[in-house]
Amino acid sequence: MAEIRAFRGIRYAIDRIGDIGDVVAPPYDVIDGSMQRALYDAHPNNIVRIIQGIGNEGDSIDENRYTRAADAYRNWLEQGVLVRDRDDGIYLYAQDFDVSTPDGKQKKTRLGIVALVRADALGKGAILPHENTMPGPKADRLALMRHTRAAFGQIFSLYSDPTGQVREILAPVLDDAPLFTFRGEDGVGHSFWRITDQAVICGVANVLNDMPFFIADGHHRYETAVVYRDECAAADNEDWQGKPYGYRMQTLVNMDDTEGMAINAIHRVVVDLGADGVERLIRGIAELCDVERLPLRNTQWVLQELKRRAGRGAVFGFCHGACSDVHFLKLKRGVRASDLDGGNHSEAWRRLDTGLLQLILGRVLELDQETLAAGEKVKFVKVEREVLDLVKAAPDRAGFFLNPVGMEQLRDVVLAGERMPPKSTFFYPKVYSGLVIQDLRSF
Repeated sequence: MAEIRAFRGIRYAIDRIGDIGDVVAPPYDVIDGSMQRALYDAHPNNIVRIIQGIGNEGDSIDENRYTRAADAYRNWLEQGVLVRDRDDGIYLYAQDFDVSTPDGKQKKTRLGIVALVRADALGKGAILPHENTMPGPKADRLALMRHTRAAFGQIFSLYSDPTGQVREILAPVLDDAPLFTFRGEDGVGHSFWRITDQAVICGVANVLNDMPFFIADGHHRYETAVVYRDECAAADNEDWQGKPYGYRMQTLVNMDDTEGMAINAIHRVVVDLGADGVERLIRGIAELCDVERLPLRNTQWVLQELKRRAGRGAVFGFCHGACSDVHFLKLKRGVRASDLDGGNHSEAWRRLDTGLLQLILGRVLELDQETLAAGEKVKFVKVEREVLDLVKAAPDRAGFFLNPVGMEQLRDVVLAGERMPPKSTFFYPKVYSGLVIQDLRSF
C-alpha cells in the first residue's frame, strides 16, 4: 500500500510577497499563452516563470526556459523570497467553489492533504492511474525536474474514506487561522494550513498508508517522477527507497466526500465529416440507438434531461446543423456494447458514457480507437455552449453532450486494470502550483 510522510516544504515568504494569490498559478498544462503572459505581469516572482516559462528566440542548449527556471528558483531562495519550513509537516489545502449542475449552482468545499507519497511505479504499488499519457509533456516535465531538482505542484490523487476518519482527525486544524488565503479570478477560494503536530500527522498517516491512491490530475508529472527517481538512483548507484527523490508531493482528497468532489463532463464535437458525413453519422446512429428528437431549448435544459434519463443507462444528447433540435440517444435493446467492442475492454469501461460513445463513433465512422483518442477527429469540449458554437461553425460537424463520469465508475475502471477513454474526467477546481515546493534532494 501507499507510504506517506511529512517534509520541510519550501514556501513563499509572506512578509516579502504580500498577497500569495499574485505568485501562485494553476497547473502548467492549463496555462495558455494569454494566461502565461498575465501571470508574468502579475508579479516578478510568479511561479509561472518556473513551471511554464516563456521561450525566447535564439534559445539554445545552454540558455533556455529550463535554465532560466533553475536560475529563478536559485535566486529566489538566495534572496529570501522562498524559505524552507523549519520543521517536518504536512499541509492542509481547502478550496471553496461554485459548481454548475443541471439544477443550478452548488457551493462546495474540497479538503486536501498535501504530503509526500512514495513514488511507486504505476501498476507496481499503491498509485493507480486512470488516463494514458503522451511523451511530449513527460519530456518537458523531466527537463524542468533535472534543472531545478524540485517539484512545484502537487499530483492530485484520491483515496477512499467513506466514514471520514481523516476529516475527523483534521477537524481541530480547521479551527486555526490558515497560513494564507486568496481568491482566484475564477472565484475559487484557497486556504492553506501547515500541520506539525506529530499526533495528527501520525493519525493521518496510519489511515492513509493502508489505502491505494487514484491519480485524478498529474499523470504526466507522476510518470516523470518515477523516471527521475530511477535516474537519480542509477547516478548514485543506490536504492531509491527512503531517498527524497523517491517521494512525490501530492494533494490527497477523499473521493467519498460528495460535499467536496466535483467531476464535470467533457463533451465531444466530431469534425471534418465531409460532404455527406453528417447524414451518414445520423443513419449509423439510428441503426444502433433509439432516438428521441426534441426542440433544443438551451444547454442547461439538455443537461437536466441527460441527468433525468441517466438511470436507464448511458444517454447522449446529439446535435448538428443549426442545432435547433437535440436528439437523445440510447443504445437499442438488442445492441450490446460488447459486440461493438470486440472484447477489447472490461464491462466497467463499456458502461462509461465516454466509453460507449467512443465505441459507437468507432463503428459508425469506421475509425480506430487511436484516431478517436488523438483528438483530431473528435474535439473535447468542457463548456456546453461551445459545443453549439463549434457545430454551427461548419456544416460537417456534429456535437454530443454527455453526463459526467461518476466516482464509482472511475474506481471500477481503474480497479479493473484499465484506463479511461481520453478526456473522460474534468476535476474541478484545479490544484494550484506554488503553494509549497518539494526539494528533491532533501526532506
